[in-house]
Amino acid sequence: MLNIAIDDKDALYRNGMEIFLEEIFLEEQKESVQFNCLTKTNAIQADIIVKSFVAGAEYICQPMLKYRSKPGMIIGIYSGDKSPYHEKLPLCIKNIVFVNRSEPLYTARKQVVQGWKDNIENPELLPCKKCLKCKYRTLTPQQMTIAKYLLRGNDIIDIAHLLGIHVKTVSAHKRLMMSKFNLSSDCDLLHFLNNLEKHSPPIHLFMD
Repeated sequence: MLNIAIDDKDALYRNGMEIFLEEIFLEEQKESVQFNCLTKTNAIQADIIVKSFVAGAEYICQPMLKYRSKPGMIIGIYSGDKSPYHEKLPLCIKNIVFVNRSEPLYTARKQVVQGWKDNIENPELLPCKKCLKCKYRTLTPQQMTIAKYLLRGNDIIDIAHLLGIHVKTVSAHKRLMMSKFNLSSDCDLLHFLNNLEKHSPPIHLFMD
């Protein structure tokens, strides 16, 4: 039996994904499947991980995924027109298969089946624990501070006043953050920072 761990807040999409994957693996692999919510515990041994990605998340470390102890497939679910693939994906998601939420079923099926063959039939040693060799991106200390205030709802004028720096400096840091993580809008930036805060607890990025 294949263990599939899913992290997605959209219950309707999640249910559809479960039906979709069950059909694929019963037909292609003659394997029954068991679904669970993704946790730090089951991420280690899951055969397949399905995880939603907000814009920019494909550039950062994924702590929950880097301790996997067995080869398996990661399916990254994303929205929007921008492809999240890039040359220096973090090692913990190096072999990820990205699927767009609006992807036609036949192309999503093709991607998943090929990804399964690549990751399971030709397993490689997991590189994800070699963090020092990973090219994942981070925020600078100043950007972390500015990010904290942005998440609290402060605008750049407020932040400049609170930090005692010029508003243009705050604006420049904000633009650098958006450029570093390939974000197109303030909405994308806030979603990204909120996701970073929730999924990077060991770093305590935004704690006072």
